[in-house]
Amino acid sequence: MSAGRYAWMDAALCAQVGGDEWTEGLAGGGSRNAKRICGHCPVVASCTAHAAALEQHDGTTIRGVWGGLSQNQRRKQQLGEAA
Repeated sequence: MSAGRYAWMDAALCAQVGGDEWTEGLAGGGSRNAKRICGHCPVVASCTAHAAALEQHDGTTIRGVWGGLSQNQRRKQQLGEAA
């Protein structure tokens, strides 16, 4: 893995907040706050593309909020693009 390939992560707002914000299904939390933060993130497009690339490469669903989208929202988006 190249450090340059993931350089966008340095500008990601999630890197400044902490891990629990990005995990769906926390008691009383959900993903609302994470999605709000993503809405202001300068690298949200890179994050969305990264999650999609991981899911396509591994064939598994990436958990949590990536690019302002939940796991279910990403799945629906991918199904819509495939149709």
